[in-house]
Amino acid sequence: MLLVDADAESARAQSGVLTRAGHRVVSVDRASLALDRMRAHSFDLAIVAMELPDAGGIEVLTRLKEASPETPVAVSASRPEVDATILALRKGAYDFLRKPVAEEDLLGLAEKAAEIKQMGYERRRAAEELQSEKVKNFELRRNLQSQYAFNAILGKSPKMKQIDDLLQEVTATDSTVLVMGESGTGKGLLARILHYNSLRAEKPFVEANCAVYSEGILHSELFGHEKGAFTGAVKQKKGRFELAHSGSIFLDEIGDISPATQLMLLRFLQERRFERVGGEETIEVDVRVIAATNKNLQEGMERGSFRNDLFYRLNVIPIHIPPLRERVEDIPTLGMEFLERVSKKTGKTMRGFSSEAMEVMTRYSWPGNVRELENVVERTVILSKGDLIELSDLPPNLKDGAVEGAEVKLSLYENERLYILKTLAECNWNKKLAASVLSINRSSLYSKLKKYDIGRGPSSN
Repeated sequence: MLLVDADAESARAQSGVLTRAGHRVVSVDRASLALDRMRAHSFDLAIVAMELPDAGGIEVLTRLKEASPETPVAVSASRPEVDATILALRKGAYDFLRKPVAEEDLLGLAEKAAEIKQMGYERRRAAEELQSEKVKNFELRRNLQSQYAFNAILGKSPKMKQIDDLLQEVTATDSTVLVMGESGTGKGLLARILHYNSLRAEKPFVEANCAVYSEGILHSELFGHEKGAFTGAVKQKKGRFELAHSGSIFLDEIGDISPATQLMLLRFLQERRFERVGGEETIEVDVRVIAATNKNLQEGMERGSFRNDLFYRLNVIPIHIPPLRERVEDIPTLGMEFLERVSKKTGKTMRGFSSEAMEVMTRYSWPGNVRELENVVERTVILSKGDLIELSDLPPNLKDGAVEGAEVKLSLYENERLYILKTLAECNWNKKLAASVLSINRSSLYSKLKKYDIGRGPSSN
């Protein structure tokens, strides 16, 4: 085994693990020495650190593969980035390890590498195909992390900014999170943002909607069952908690579960272990629990329909997403964001919303919240005749439901922010034109955009 690592402590730890397992180890701290050793000897495996004094890890990987194409080369880093991982795998890396490397991971890698070295052509080709699948999986993970980055939060209003700030803190922990809010406010999106920006991002994200299953089926869905546990249980099945091991589980509509399920969930939150339905083996898993509800759990506790002890176990980090009617200043921003998405999906170029259409949209109460807004924008884009959403393009219920002259209680900060957003939407995010309409110069407009945390629209002029 060839270890290439300038970190003496890391190299000593890895060398010790491999030596005790019976492997012969050559350890060097420079790329030039690693290449000399690779040309002079045959190795079952090389492990290269990304940070070396005389070359980068990717460069060393490429040169080692050129010197000995049949030798598996793994790359290690203390904080591996997804893009770097994908690049390394594309360059031929057998694996990408996070330092400090766990003993079982290191020994498992050494054993597999030794087997690959002995492979014939067909088996080596199968290993290369497996490597290609690894690259695809990493690219999928990168796309998910991009899709659920912090900027995916639905809105930039002060209330949503507070949630964004809280998420920045919470993602670094494993604490249980309880997300509360009306249907359509984006609880599922928030759960995914939590997961894909946490240290568990590379592990599974498993969702379970507690409202769609009967009590017996829900027990099986969450905790799994053994073969023959009940009629129709023809084979063993792993539950959602087991599938989410090392990752996160999202328990949606937690306020709808029965007292029996509440008790089983309470026990899991206390002990982090459970038995499958019909089984005796106790299974321990490491998962982060994110729960969500559109119910008032405080009222449920008062009625006796929701356990107090379970509530306090779930309510470690509470996050309440306000309904859209309480943050109307987000409507122009969200409307334009959804407009761009639908435009890309349909290939239909759209400029924005007319002032009359946006006025009605900000006066409507949006009982379906962000989900309803997204659906309305998609419908209007598809059915509109022109490239600007007019008042006539909006669904009748939206126009009928808009309250004439309705006064929304907003702070001075929120009112000015909303006015700027409306103007930008009407001007198709043309900053020069918007500044003229607002009767201010462009530098003043840019100062206000920074003050109110208003990002770039579809146009950057």
